Amino acid sequence: MIAKILYPKENVNGNLLWNKSDFSDKGSQISDSLKKLKPLGYWASAFPEGDGITFSVNKGVIKTDDIILSDFRDAFNWVAIDSTSCGDGNTVLAELESEDTVLNCTVMVPLEKIYLQETLEIGIYKFVCRKEFDPEPFERLAEFTSEYLQFDTSLNYRDLLKLNKTIEHNDIVINKCLSLAEHALDLVRFTHSSFIRPELTPNPAGQVSNGFYSVDIIPRGSTHLKPFELSGISRPLSVSNNWLGPQVDDLNSRVTHYLASLENSGANTEMELSAKVALRSLRQSFYSLGSESQFLNLIFTLDGLAEPESNWRGWKQRTYIAALVSKSSRSTFEQVLESYDTIYTDVRNKLVHEGKGFYELSGISSNEVCEEIFGYIKDVITLIATSSFTTKQELKDYATNLLQRTDFENAYTQVITRVSNARGKNVHLPSW
Repeated sequence: MIAKILYPKENVNGNLLWNKSDFSDKGSQISDSLKKLKPLGYWASAFPEGDGITFSVNKGVIKTDDIILSDFRDAFNWVAIDSTSCGDGNTVLAELESEDTVLNCTVMVPLEKIYLQETLEIGIYKFVCRKEFDPEPFERLAEFTSEYLQFDTSLNYRDLLKLNKTIEHNDIVINKCLSLAEHALDLVRFTHSSFIRPELTPNPAGQVSNGFYSVDIIPRGSTHLKPFELSGISRPLSVSNNWLGPQVDDLNSRVTHYLASLENSGANTEMELSAKVALRSLRQSFYSLGSESQFLNLIFTLDGLAEPESNWRGWKQRTYIAALVSKSSRSTFEQVLESYDTIYTDVRNKLVHEGKGFYELSGISSNEVCEEIFGYIKDVITLIATSSFTTKQELKDYATNLLQRTDFENAYTQVITRVSNARGKNVHLPSW
């Protein structure tokens, strides 16, 4: 058992601090040791949170630091007590605390360039409307007048104990909270954002108009920590919507509840993990300033989500993707197959293999092709959510079964033959 002592200074009490989990079953021993201190000239009382005691030397009694240390070692002879040069109790508690100890907290992150007239809840997330529309403004846990996101999570206790000591450490906690909040904004981007209308993309979570990032944290449970209001330039580079952002009136659908559950209960299956990774990758495309990087990231996201076999190339890969996006409709499959092949051949391959930029691709709108691939990604995620697929093999079996249907085989035979002839290429039909 280890404890550290902070000596009293002028009108400030001293503390004996320890890891409360190590001492949680030592109540009677602590009480006996406190009784030993009284005749030695001390007033002492245990913290209700269980992480130490506070004490003072009685008026008229003179005690040097060495004598105090000796007295406490005698009274707490079952504890290894050391002095510390640190004068801050929270820093000492952080040194004593286990690295994996967490504390339940309520986190609130301001949202800008998003319009909420009513408060919405989905999964663990609460999208709180702007204050002027709130029918119960006095019930708001945060002082933000704008919309804000509220959710409960577990944060590292040591990190919380070290808050407001350095800017760098505050940034670590701010960025962790922002990362958690972005999972909620992924739902908004999935349902409301568009590459054709980039003004419908909200600002990154926590980013306010002056370029700072803000986070409010309310510790819960047994702790002496008070609520924190953190703010700083935790991310030197960012992007901001110069327009109004989306108006969000509803997030209630089977797919959004599925996506929200990936944070509630964790991504426990192959397909849940793939969907979660795809959402994060979509986020990166929305906030990328380069059209080429936006588009290529979307292409990589679609491939990562569908994960065709490494030897599925050319028309084999294209028919597979088109089948996943087809909604089991031959006409949709045929349209997607031709459109996807054009995008892959005339855009993706020229950007990747020829080093071209969109400005060099005549008649191609970067926003339109990005929106097309974004739509494919949403369709595959919707398929995963509504079909309750858990493994990548189930996804591949679904596509393979479609591609083995006579109507689908006829469709891709016609498309491949027509496109290949128009390009002066030999016809190579995939085998399914």
